[in-house]
Amino acid sequence: MRKIFSCLFFLLMVNHFVLARNFYFSETGNDRSNGKSPRSAWRSLQRLTGLRLQSGDTLFFERGSVFEGGINLHQSGEMGKPIVITAYGTGEAPVFTGSVPATNLNTVGNNRYETKLDREVFDLFVNGLRYTHARYPNSGFLKVDKGYGKDSIASAALQEPDGYWDGALLRIRTIDWVYETRMVARYEKGLLIQGPQNRYQIEKSFQDRTKGGRLPLYNFQKGYGFFLEGLPSMVDTAFEWSWQDGKLLVQFPEGLTAAGMDIQAVVHPYGVWLNEGVKHVVVEGIHFRQYEKAGVGGAWKLSHVTIKDNRFHQIHGVGVLMDSASSNCSVSRNQFVDILGRGISALEPMGLQVEGNTLSRIGLSRGHGWTGVNGASGILIHNVERRIQTDTSFAHHNTVRYNRVDSCGYNGVRVDGHHNLVEYNVIDHCSLTLNDGANLYCFAAGPGVTHNSIFRNNIVRYSVGDSQATPDNPNLAFGIYLDNNSSEMLVEGNTVIATGASGIVNNDASFNNTIRNNTIFDCKEGLGMAEWANLGKIYGMVVDNNLVVGLSPQQKLFSLTNWIGPYLKPGIFSNNQYVNLTSTQGFYYTTKQFPAPTRLDLSFEQWQSIMDNDKGSTAITFGTEWSKGMAPKILVNDSGYPKSFLLTGEHYSIKGEPLQEKVVIDPFSSLVLFKNKKN
Repeated sequence: MRKIFSCLFFLLMVNHFVLARNFYFSETGNDRSNGKSPRSAWRSLQRLTGLRLQSGDTLFFERGSVFEGGINLHQSGEMGKPIVITAYGTGEAPVFTGSVPATNLNTVGNNRYETKLDREVFDLFVNGLRYTHARYPNSGFLKVDKGYGKDSIASAALQEPDGYWDGALLRIRTIDWVYETRMVARYEKGLLIQGPQNRYQIEKSFQDRTKGGRLPLYNFQKGYGFFLEGLPSMVDTAFEWSWQDGKLLVQFPEGLTAAGMDIQAVVHPYGVWLNEGVKHVVVEGIHFRQYEKAGVGGAWKLSHVTIKDNRFHQIHGVGVLMDSASSNCSVSRNQFVDILGRGISALEPMGLQVEGNTLSRIGLSRGHGWTGVNGASGILIHNVERRIQTDTSFAHHNTVRYNRVDSCGYNGVRVDGHHNLVEYNVIDHCSLTLNDGANLYCFAAGPGVTHNSIFRNNIVRYSVGDSQATPDNPNLAFGIYLDNNSSEMLVEGNTVIATGASGIVNNDASFNNTIRNNTIFDCKEGLGMAEWANLGKIYGMVVDNNLVVGLSPQQKLFSLTNWIGPYLKPGIFSNNQYVNLTSTQGFYYTTKQFPAPTRLDLSFEQWQSIMDNDKGSTAITFGTEWSKGMAPKILVNDSGYPKSFLLTGEHYSIKGEPLQEKVVIDPFSSLVLFKNKKN
């Protein structure tokens, strides 16, 4: 009997190891081979059709090769035996591409060329340059003269006969922080009558509000901008294209022809798609290029999926997209460049690690990549908002650290939900195509959703704001933004520089938050709090030991605004340091009074007296004698190791003490000092 059990154990162990298989792919391979070695590699991703992968299987793709299409994965690995998609060989990473060559183009006049392509084309790249989906006007926006709810718009700029714009895409800014895409269902009597579009997914949070996508999210409003897109009749200038009824039409610049051009038409939605419930999968070392929906996308309830060391480039929608309720997944050390929608997007994840990624140029094509809220964002962890107190599916216990995010149309990093950690990130140049966003942001539609998270030791710089296609609204962009219903949050040790609005803002109905040990430098406003809808719902705040520096008389160090009540008493302020050598009135307090609101520009002493707050704090202002002839400057270490800075000329600490020629700054931190302007 013992021998029988020994034999069975041996067979089980052999089976355990034999089941793990390797399959090889190369652009010089052959789909008739067995795929079991580099010499017998398969050629195409289509060879995976019908192949049932098993735990421990690895798909190897040769470096330097290009593979068209995508992988649709239904199978899972297991703990210690994941299914792996990776590279082999030497050279550049293997490329997964969602585009196909457009060939056999024939001239049709005016430097336009046409060819047949039976698959719908979503984007077009010529010699690596994204061409413009044909639009009217060719640049800029038309203005809405009158909006009729969510039904239609009128614009005096449209004088064409009835039916002329039927079937065009309508890309419209419906509010400062949103572009929406609709279809022109009918054009008559100067009215564009909207209809549903099928290019972009409607967020789950807004299915009811949009009637399942039949209506836009917001009403059409006078003064906002729009353009029309996609009809062949619009192809009338260089770098434009259209696809309709199987015909691709493209116009080249004068003097160029289709001959010798590398013309790539995007036709595939995903590079890798992970179906519902897939577990224990690794995707590493792949270059995902030119897909419509996402480089790597996943349905709900993914678990233990690792996406690392990949490059995502020229994706229309999202680099990495995870649907609801993923758990214990990781997105690390990837590069995301030129993504129109979002870099990384996860809906209600638990235990997600987003670490060591670089993201640049995300969401910079106005109106493209997404429809509705949260387009043009670098890293997004968000929820389906249901306005209930307890829901375990809300995003929680996620970590976002050591990422570098630069140049986003809207939010650089948004992390909603609870018990999340956001630390050691560098987030620069955000809100470049939308307004009322931030480099680092959180929000909830109701209480009990976004709370008990930590934002610490991040470097946040250069929020801008964009008011193009608005009714001349001012640019508005924040550094760190605790938006509505954020509570029990800890914001500490961050450096915030040069924002278009508050460096750190606590918005309406956000309460019991702690803001401490932050450095805020050269922002339109340093710290800000505002009530505008929920009276008395900013309370329990602790604002302690922050350093706020302004460089011009127009910059406010602290701003409190209550548009709906006679006072604002948000909590305890203490031990803060305020600096503005160009002004003695660096504090702003606005409340609703009758017959008109009270707007007070206050000195530090008046601020302390009226607020009966900010005890133990100090201010260095235009009237501070020892600081005359000085200029504040900031040194920033945005690296992960201590960094030395050599000082030339006389420099002084914030306390007026002389500094040595060399200072050492800790990782992800900064130092504010004064330089004598005479040397």
